[in-house]
Amino acid sequence: MSDKLIQVYTIYIEAPASTVWDAITTSEYTNRWGYGGDTEYDLTPGGAYRNLTTDAMKAVGMGEVAISGTVVSVDPGRRLELTWQPAWYPGTPPTVLTWELTEFDGPLTRVVLTHDVTAYPPLADEVAGGGEPNQGGGGWPWTLAGLKTLVETGHPMVGSGS
Repeated sequence: MSDKLIQVYTIYIEAPASTVWDAITTSEYTNRWGYGGDTEYDLTPGGAYRNLTTDAMKAVGMGEVAISGTVVSVDPGRRLELTWQPAWYPGTPPTVLTWELTEFDGPLTRVVLTHDVTAYPPLADEVAGGGEPNQGGGGWPWTLAGLKTLVETGHPMVGSGS
């Protein structure tokens, strides 16, 4: 297990912050980066968050929901904090995920993703990645690469999304 309980990842995406925000919060994009799957957000504090599974996930025995959580705080287009509970660890406490977007001229958007796994330390190595992406081991570095590729090129990174 990693001893890094608060993991911070920073990437830059050549796009307006509004486009990156939509890529994080709408199914139009979320089913085409990372591990895919539609998302459902109630973008109000206390609102529900769900990342639904893909057909491939269901084929290996996962249910309808891959990740669930609750929106903690939201500043549309700039910041989103939510609890993050993977279905493959039922009964474990949720961790906290925070997206922060800053737009610069260009347009260029800095994306800072902070995942605080303090509530469930065994998750640290998994979200840090390093394993095989098609086996769920790519973690946030692989997932963020998929987000960047999709937003900048319009097509999913090889092996991500549906």
